[in-house]
Amino acid sequence: MKCFGNPLLLLLLVCFVPLTLSFVHGVFGRPNKQNKGICVSASLQTAPRGSSDPGDDRPGNMFFEYDKPVVLLGCSSAAGDELFRLARSLQSSQIGEIVTVASYDEKKCEVSMMGTEALLTAIADQTYRWPSVIVLDFADKVFETADSQRVENLEAHLIDVAKVLYENGLLSLYVNIDPVTSNMREVAKARKTRFEDNVFVRYSDYEICLRDEGSNEEGWEHIEWELARAFARAKLIPAVPGDKTRSANTAHLTMGQHTFFLSLSFPEIQQVEPFVEEMCQDVDAMEYRADLLSCRDSRFDLLYGMQLLRRYCRPHVQRVPALPFAGAVLEDVMPIVYTVRTQNQAGTYPDDDESVARMFEMLQWGLRGGVEVLDVESAWDALKTSELLDSAESRYSSLILGSHHVVGKTISTEEAVTLFQQCALDGRSHGAKVVLSIDDESKDRLAYDASLIASELLKSEGKPEIPNISLVLGDKGSFSRVLNLPFTPVTHESLPFKAAPGQLTANEIMTTRLLTKVFKPKKYAILGHNIAYSVSPQMHGAAFAATKLPHEYIRVDVPTVEEFVESDFFKSDEFGGTSVTIPHKQAIIPFLDVLTDAAKAIGSVNTVIAREEFVDETFRRVLSGDNTDWRGIFNPLNRLLGGDVDSSSDYALILGAGGTARAAAYVASELGLQIVYYNRTPEKAIELADKFGGVVVQNLDASAKNEGSLGHLLASHSEGKVLVVISTLPASVNFELPTWLVEDESKKPIVFDVNYKPYNTRLLLQAEEAGCSVVRGSEMLWEQGVGQFELWTGRTAPYRIMKEVVLQNCGGKQVENDDCATVVKSDAIIPEVLE
Repeated sequence: MKCFGNPLLLLLLVCFVPLTLSFVHGVFGRPNKQNKGICVSASLQTAPRGSSDPGDDRPGNMFFEYDKPVVLLGCSSAAGDELFRLARSLQSSQIGEIVTVASYDEKKCEVSMMGTEALLTAIADQTYRWPSVIVLDFADKVFETADSQRVENLEAHLIDVAKVLYENGLLSLYVNIDPVTSNMREVAKARKTRFEDNVFVRYSDYEICLRDEGSNEEGWEHIEWELARAFARAKLIPAVPGDKTRSANTAHLTMGQHTFFLSLSFPEIQQVEPFVEEMCQDVDAMEYRADLLSCRDSRFDLLYGMQLLRRYCRPHVQRVPALPFAGAVLEDVMPIVYTVRTQNQAGTYPDDDESVARMFEMLQWGLRGGVEVLDVESAWDALKTSELLDSAESRYSSLILGSHHVVGKTISTEEAVTLFQQCALDGRSHGAKVVLSIDDESKDRLAYDASLIASELLKSEGKPEIPNISLVLGDKGSFSRVLNLPFTPVTHESLPFKAAPGQLTANEIMTTRLLTKVFKPKKYAILGHNIAYSVSPQMHGAAFAATKLPHEYIRVDVPTVEEFVESDFFKSDEFGGTSVTIPHKQAIIPFLDVLTDAAKAIGSVNTVIAREEFVDETFRRVLSGDNTDWRGIFNPLNRLLGGDVDSSSDYALILGAGGTARAAAYVASELGLQIVYYNRTPEKAIELADKFGGVVVQNLDASAKNEGSLGHLLASHSEGKVLVVISTLPASVNFELPTWLVEDESKKPIVFDVNYKPYNTRLLLQAEEAGCSVVRGSEMLWEQGVGQFELWTGRTAPYRIMKEVVLQNCGGKQVENDDCATVVKSDAIIPEVLE
């Protein structure tokens, strides 16, 4: 047998494949063992980001943690004033400026222009910074005040500014307005035509498209939403191939276990709208097949069509994750898989040299549209592929899915393994998709077996392990879609036709997986004592239901952990894990096999994950302990702070010194804040300071003369200020901050109260009245719950569903859509304290 000169592959083919065959055929004699031991990682928390990535020296997304102003450029319509209105929409909830580089001086009757050097200086010294917006409107009314020579000078100046800002790393977005439907002035139409390619596209990274939304208001809200979504994608954390660290852009979650994307095959995207509501209930992403659309050669129409698809989906999304933006999150973004499938690869786009070059240009359009996943066929020109990936890695946050289709012939397992390696794109793709052809139904495991071997080879070579999507074309390969757990393409019951023969619906696949025991339902619980108040059963039950996972979540109310670990529930093969609340967060630790770094540092566990792993040539259950409480505090604070922290003078004031205060101190350290503790019993606060660093104060007086006061501490630093207050005190104490801490307009802190009942504590009411930003304990509850769900399931959590259930049960609001409220039958809930 030829094994590519690799003796390890021979060993895998001889020994490993028979093992997997014994698992799956028939009624699956060893349910779920090989999936857990090989395909699913033991934990979604791994070594530091990118530590095993051979491409660590490549630049990541240059706009991650971006703090400069953004640039909008284009030509507004006569009545729409679209660029300035979009700029104002970014200022609605934030402090920033709208910057113009040309204006008409009525006293001097002349146009004045800001020079590029002055503009760059103002950016460098942070006079202009995010969320300020620099508007370069080539149809600005200032053009109407100038004669022809001055118009030429003004055009040249705006072009120079666009070029200089782009080359100096500013985030630029082209607002592409259709000149016909928007009723654009003739002179602006001509200017747009002249500058379209060489200025607007050349000196921008992202693009949103408008027709007449600016002039008749129809759809304008969605255009503002698209702008926010584009900038949110632009500023997203860069994805690293193989990295399983949970973030808003982790391939192992986006392409995680039991995730599905719907393959759309309509020639006009408007034809999708009648089916969207039903489809959104069952899938995690939509595949935008650009090669099948009648408008496929028009950049404007393709990008506008994607916007329409998102607009159709927004009211109906169920399973989608959160997208952080400007101190908040977008909860209604349906991820898009952007595909240009060529004829050679079972698609319709021509595959001659000229068309393939055009295909790469179309893929670049997908990046400009801020797609979540970009499908890149691995069969084409290596140089063009590398150039595309260079652009994707340096300026965008899209996940890359390397793909290859074998049409009309059956290949060997060895060849299929090679294709998975090819689709890894030299370690630069975040997922690999290989679709094979077979001549006999008995070979329907071919792609799946090859994917397992490919994964083991990557692991043995220390290369990034990425999700492998393994499929077989046609009706003969239908069962391959059942075997493939990550990111399976599906059709839907509501559609009039399938995108490809052999496709199944997500419901058909999940039902078959259960019947054939490809996976089994699991049981989860909240472990604590006196926990009738807990909202977790409602929250997690709704999340499982929304993602069509047949798991169960219950309360386990016991006075001791020992009673729990001796129970049949804990010892059962169906046990998948548990949330842990007071008083068991420390007591559970001795019964666990592994602790994450966060759990070790904080000294408590709020999440237990049970998995079977292949250890020492046998399968055994491994119990991992993690702490997502800190993420529940960190995520909202990090969004609000936006990375704007001076670690030498910015403080987090932590009130209280109990278990949650430990998580708060860990968060403050992760945010780069100095820590100051205040507690009625100073001895407990001193223990925290010894563990996490920081200073204990005796009182919160403003006086700099009182040596033990907070005022004295801050005065010791000329720029010292409290940036964040985190209260872990019981709501019943009705604590309020000294007025001097919340009334200084230049130093208003973010106030975080970990209590989620009552919804408005005395502290929060005080902070809101003073104009401070606030974070409630209810937000911490669903944020830490999202982390638990992702650890248990290996997929993205349905953020909006979990948030709505928590708010409904905590008095925050009444859920408008009653579906999520009735997914799980609940007891009377009287939540009082953070779990």
